Amino acid sequence: MISRWFCRLYRVLLCAYPPDFRRRYGREMAQVFSDRCRSVAQSQGLRGLLWFSLRSLADWFITTIRERLESPVQTGAAMQASDGVPVFYTLPDSSPRPGALIHGGILSLAIFAAISFAIGHSRSQLRLLIGSHHPSRSHLLSAKTSAVPADLAAEVKANPYPDEVPMHPYFKLILVLGALDTDRDNVISAAEITLAPEALKKLDKNHDGKLTAEECGLRLPAKLEADHRVVARSRLRFMKIHPVLAALDADHDGVISSSEIKRASAALWTLDKNIDGRLTIDELLPDPVTSWVAQLMSLFDSNGDGKISKEERSNKFGLQFRELLDRADRNKDGVVTEEELTDAVQSERNR
Repeated sequence: MISRWFCRLYRVLLCAYPPDFRRRYGREMAQVFSDRCRSVAQSQGLRGLLWFSLRSLADWFITTIRERLESPVQTGAAMQASDGVPVFYTLPDSSPRPGALIHGGILSLAIFAAISFAIGHSRSQLRLLIGSHHPSRSHLLSAKTSAVPADLAAEVKANPYPDEVPMHPYFKLILVLGALDTDRDNVISAAEITLAPEALKKLDKNHDGKLTAEECGLRLPAKLEADHRVVARSRLRFMKIHPVLAALDADHDGVISSSEIKRASAALWTLDKNIDGRLTIDELLPDPVTSWVAQLMSLFDSNGDGKISKEERSNKFGLQFRELLDRADRNKDGVVTEEELTDAVQSERNR
């Protein structure tokens, strides 16, 4: 039964040969293939028949290409007649017979069905989930579901749209600003200020009802985390330097408490200097003098008392900033307060 199907398939494949070649040798080739199929099926069984069919298919592929290349192609080729008038020779129609097309269509459907069955009933199936957890503006319809997000084998991430404003680095540094700016336009709008308490609660990773300096964006080197005094001073300075954090931390204890989170909207409105109903990057960036003074204090004020004593000025940075510290010590008592250092830096900047 299988050998008979192979013979029918071979007769269909003979249509790939040039018409002249097929008329001269087609019948003999089909007869030889049929005899050989029966002989192999009787002597070697199904495995031998499959192997013979594969070799015959390879031979068919090579010989059809060779015969097509070697066959004379005269369609549309102008030949000069003896009287100088060009004539054209057209090859006869070589379209396959209807029966061959029917057989080929049936065979194609059978192969497709077999492959589909093998894929659907395979024991080991490799399933890959490819998608994205992030919605895109290109979606025409919003997709909403209550299903729990599944782990993806590969996630598709698209580049920002050309008309989207890149996120300001300061909004990435201060996590509070990134949480407040929900539309990523580098501006805290009136609506975003109103929704500030809900946005800030999302930064509370340990769910203790308050935001520490680390949850607001502070990053300390690992070698400094062991010194609790340095960590405490760094937290206070970080919350003091950045205007948005200083406004939210009303009691200046280095932590935005639950009550301060509730009053976040009112605290943010105090930063709106031009009273335009929104907070721009110019209103949110820290004052350069304040930032510079805070860095100097972190270099020298080792005991955290808000002053730079003579002993603290003797560290490795003392010589580098000696002239600035001498000018800052207006009363010449050997101690530079944070206010004196601020005035000195401001005077240096105004020169």
